[in-house]
Amino acid sequence: MSKSLPPSVTGAWLVHHEQKLSAVKVAGFDATISAGRTTRVLSLITREEGWEIPLKRVDALAKANQINRLEVKAALRTLGDQGLIDVTESGVAVLGVTQSSLLTHAATMFEGEKPDNIERASIALAEMASDAPLKKSECAEEIADLYKLGSKDVGELFEQAEQIGFVDYEGAGTDKLYFNGSLFRRDMANKAATILKSLKSDEQERLAAAEALLSKSGCVLKAILVGILGEPLWGKMHQIGFYDVSTVSNNAGDTEFVSLPGALSKYVPDSLADMLDDAKALASSLTYGIAISDPARGRIQMPSVLLSTLVSRGYVEGRASAIAADYHVPEQRGVVRVTSTDKGYRLTLLKKEVGEMARALILEGDASKVAVGLVASGTANAYRGPELSRVAARKSFVGSSNRTVRSTLDILRKS
Repeated sequence: MSKSLPPSVTGAWLVHHEQKLSAVKVAGFDATISAGRTTRVLSLITREEGWEIPLKRVDALAKANQINRLEVKAALRTLGDQGLIDVTESGVAVLGVTQSSLLTHAATMFEGEKPDNIERASIALAEMASDAPLKKSECAEEIADLYKLGSKDVGELFEQAEQIGFVDYEGAGTDKLYFNGSLFRRDMANKAATILKSLKSDEQERLAAAEALLSKSGCVLKAILVGILGEPLWGKMHQIGFYDVSTVSNNAGDTEFVSLPGALSKYVPDSLADMLDDAKALASSLTYGIAISDPARGRIQMPSVLLSTLVSRGYVEGRASAIAADYHVPEQRGVVRVTSTDKGYRLTLLKKEVGEMARALILEGDASKVAVGLVASGTANAYRGPELSRVAARKSFVGSSNRTVRSTLDILRKS
């Protein structure tokens, strides 16, 4: 892999890593924590509707997201120095920052904190483990070369990545396998690694063609994708969870749609699976209306306009019978509500954040950065079960790495 990742990808991993670090007690990763937490404060502010947000409200929002007042002050100071906000005695004004640019700003703040190579390497490891499950022996040397790490530092990187949860793993010793548990199921990680490595060149070409299609439209009719892959390759990939399948049920029967897990959950913990399933259900129903629905019953002619209206205004309405027929699954999940009005039918969006993800998935082919932005802003908190709070209350201790101890002692002994 290239040493240089797009800033938005680095920013997304910073939010992911900061969330993991907030659940443990660990020395080191100061730049990651600082940039990640500052990004969360910025995200909280940018999602507010007012031009200027009162300082008391900023403090309250931060407190609700386990960010203390000292951290808020430090974050506001950093954001002000970056020219991203204007802080007055009465409140905070955001200067042209949007949720879409949030992750790029996160990467800039990370660089401003002068991270060490272990921190940079932890992001690279997470990205590599998201491409496919891999053994330490398959990536340790490359990471060591890219980030100028000695063998001890490489060992500490993998040990802390396991303990903190930057990556998931299974097995032991030299056969230990690292992977992104939001993309590859733990009980299938070994099988996934074996199958992905065994693909022939023609299968790899068909897989690339399928991914190219899904990168343009993140939700695709299953029949079309199977047509590209062929039944044998589809069977291989589906059994390892390489694709997600959602079903739209109406009076015409059941229609299946496919999306890539990484298009939603790459940077998001699997504890938020319900939120991601909601987004897939809504995206599938909307894609049915775009790609399959007959014009007489209400085919969606201008997807970007309809999706933007649904998210920003909160509802769309009309006499199209498709509104009443095609949204049974997201309606049952509490994502939308369908009612009759004097204008026909109204589709009301009950979970705006789900609509934001569905829109990005359909129009851009990828909603993973929208999803991690929701995590950063605390918008996804409603999907977190009580167990998450209990885990947060009993942070595990991750011992200081030798590099951290050495660095600290060097400073103390020279002062």
